[in-house]
Amino acid sequence: MYNRAEQKQEVKGLIRGHQRFFFILFLPFLLTYIAYNVLANQVSFNSALKVDATNVTTNITSNDAVNSVATFIFIILSSIFLLGAIYTAFNVLRGQDDFQNPLRKSLTFIDDQRLFWGTTWTWILRSILLSLWSLLFIPGFLFMILLPNALGLSLSIAEFIAVFVWLVVKSFAYNQALWVYRDARLENKPVSAYTAIMTSQDIMKGYKVDFLVLQLSFIGWMILVAITSGIVGIYVFPYYYITQVKFYEFVKEQFKQKHTALEVE
Repeated sequence: MYNRAEQKQEVKGLIRGHQRFFFILFLPFLLTYIAYNVLANQVSFNSALKVDATNVTTNITSNDAVNSVATFIFIILSSIFLLGAIYTAFNVLRGQDDFQNPLRKSLTFIDDQRLFWGTTWTWILRSILLSLWSLLFIPGFLFMILLPNALGLSLSIAEFIAVFVWLVVKSFAYNQALWVYRDARLENKPVSAYTAIMTSQDIMKGYKVDFLVLQLSFIGWMILVAITSGIVGIYVFPYYYITQVKFYEFVKEQFKQKHTALEVE
């Protein structure tokens, strides 16, 4: 049985014992996250302005284009830094690495090109599958168009809610795919991106509610991160993502035990 409170306490203890290491490990991600939010807010602010002067409008449009490109670049960089930090967290938790050179280790994700591109493709494929599931919203729009009355509206709302819940369920099911792909590759048992996603779905059977409760337990922290423009993330990000790593370690071990028991039978 998954013990959320116990695992979070273990993570807090780990961070307290190695504060400098984890803070520096997640620092590149934190800085790019803050930069991304600043640029994203600037783009949103500019798009909200109503300017009649042609020259001013042109300047704003030009700035928006530059800010949009910069925002995209920071999204890519923050993703690389985050995965580097998470992969390092896996290594230190498993005793496969030490608590030295955190800044260098935050960049190790790009050292293994096959792992880098394989992880990238797994993420893209997972996004594609979730996008395909989102096509289930179409019947709801059809209800609104074909039945422009109270019944049509009721059916649309019910369908939208049902599809939204289903998308959340599938996103939770696919959530461990990146870690599954990484483990398989490092264990010299490489799998395809699709297999990693399907394995994640199997691993998460019976643990989606636990995962939901785990995410909800961090809502207060994430609101605080948003209010402070990411500054509090210097503590919250290591705490949150290492807890996610611990969750994966737990469900993976449960999955192995279950399959071992089935093989014995």
